[in-house]
Amino acid sequence: MIKTLAPDRSADTALFRSEELIPYALNRLHMDMCLVWVEALRPHGLTVPRWQVLAILSLFDGSRIGLIAEMSGNEQPQTSRIIDQMVRDRLVERRPASEDSRAVGVWLTAKGRALYARLLPEAHEQVAHLFRNFTRAEKDVLLKFLKRLMRDVRPEAGGTPDLKP
Repeated sequence: MIKTLAPDRSADTALFRSEELIPYALNRLHMDMCLVWVEALRPHGLTVPRWQVLAILSLFDGSRIGLIAEMSGNEQPQTSRIIDQMVRDRLVERRPASEDSRAVGVWLTAKGRALYARLLPEAHEQVAHLFRNFTRAEKDVLLKFLKRLMRDVRPEAGGTPDLKP
């Protein structure tokens, strides 16, 4: 006979405390958003991590792989593999960094820039749809809280890098 355990539904159960549920809810939201977005990206040969590289380079063209990894929230080896694929597909190219010829920067190609420009309106539409029931003030408050969380999650590193140029 297999014995099953009944879930502990007491008020002390960590899953039901709001501060414990927030990371789960944020992760679920992120995953659901990625599932929707990847459907729009797939016909163009993109994945969400590839889109992130295009978006980062659209603001910070010539960035080093380490910065791209940090800004996208991915590990550097994974980011290097993604960039290798994007170089193969002629979406980005590697060149010596302007400030240090020993370092390598990653640059958008004309093809990568055009693809980003073509998909950007759809990205904006998806965000607008997601926030269709929020007021401007609610969006501002949410962003303020998310930025605080991003800063506080890694205080030793000065927080998560911001995507503002």
